[in-house]
Amino acid sequence: MKKLIPVSLLLWTAFAGPVSAAEGSRPPAGGAEFSFVPNQCRANWWYRPAGELINGHLDEGFGDAGLWPQLLANLKQSGGPFSIFAPEVSHLTYGGGLLAVLQNEAIPLSVELPGFTQCIPGRTIAEAELYGRWEGGDHVMYGGFPQTHPRGWFVTADGTEIIPDQILFDERQPNLCTEIDPVILARTEGTWEERLEAAKKYVRCDRAMLPWAELLPALRQDYIDYLSVAREKWGDRMPSVGIHWNVVMGWEWRDQQALNTINEMDSTIFRDPDRFHSAASLYPQYNSVGYCNELVDALTATGFKPDVVLMDVDWLYDIPYITEVLRRHKTQLGARGVQMGINIVEAGLPYDEELIFDGVTLLRRRDTQANPNILHENTLVAIVEYLIASGIYEPGMQMRVGSWEHRPYETGREIDEGREGSMAHTANRIYDMLWGGR
Repeated sequence: MKKLIPVSLLLWTAFAGPVSAAEGSRPPAGGAEFSFVPNQCRANWWYRPAGELINGHLDEGFGDAGLWPQLLANLKQSGGPFSIFAPEVSHLTYGGGLLAVLQNEAIPLSVELPGFTQCIPGRTIAEAELYGRWEGGDHVMYGGFPQTHPRGWFVTADGTEIIPDQILFDERQPNLCTEIDPVILARTEGTWEERLEAAKKYVRCDRAMLPWAELLPALRQDYIDYLSVAREKWGDRMPSVGIHWNVVMGWEWRDQQALNTINEMDSTIFRDPDRFHSAASLYPQYNSVGYCNELVDALTATGFKPDVVLMDVDWLYDIPYITEVLRRHKTQLGARGVQMGINIVEAGLPYDEELIFDGVTLLRRRDTQANPNILHENTLVAIVEYLIASGIYEPGMQMRVGSWEHRPYETGREIDEGREGSMAHTANRIYDMLWGGR
């Protein structure tokens, strides 16, 4: 069995001597103002159908430092991490490729935990991902995840266990909060409580079926349970912690506390199913900001204070609403000494559409003749332009540039910093927008 090697230890040996992540001798992955995640979400061995290679270029492309020298320099300048999804680790080689580049260039590694969206207890997820254990002792992963390694996801293809500099939780809330059927809510007779209960569209798992007063505390505890397993495994080499958080109007539609408040304000509004979604715009409660604070406070109280909360923003539905939510997050996370970051990624548009910034807001525009990769780049740039103009962006905020879809379509070594629409070109362009004059 090969030796356990913390990535952060090797990253910083040449600069500060052998240190662990916990000793603070490296720039924290969450303290950087710029970070990068290439397009992987529908492109790695976990998601893509057999034989349908979309990108597959973490080792093949990003494993060659000569293909992205300026992006490397930008990450080094900012101390920013390179992010990958946990299922990708087992398809990387330790002795060469991307991990070797990150070590040689002293760039932190952030590993995403996409399995945290699953309606499975936090400790169970941790046992599966960190050790390859599943209930009953079988060495399998859950939910269709590959049986890549019986030792878990943090083992490379050549058998080396790694410890990343940061582990980054995917959203658990509001994904596991029960949806409400507006038609049933409107047409059911009885008390408000009876109507609301009848309208719940339960996800059939233990977590989602908890009463509202118990649900959010249980979901918060899942983070703590996962991190407790991680600390048991990694000890004083424990990575830093980051979390994703949804900034979406959907929070209002699932937030039973908000629905209760709105019904008290206007008992007729939910009698019309067509008014259900607009009610949140008329009477926004913004409770999701408080729920985020409660999660951060719970993690901090148990010794797992996150260094960054990355906002996953819905730019298509109600921009004034999400802008107000971001302003509130910025103030309240700052008061807690936690960095706010924003994922600068696509907006869920068709491939022949883009977002543009008109000087006031973001607008959708269709262009059937344009290269989809270029439309993707334009959308990311427009989002940054809006963040600057609206006053949401300010120095110290982490801009995490990347993609969660097929675009930009880059296979193998097709990483070209000089080609418009390339992911590396996009990231460098945004870096120059924000920090080129420094």
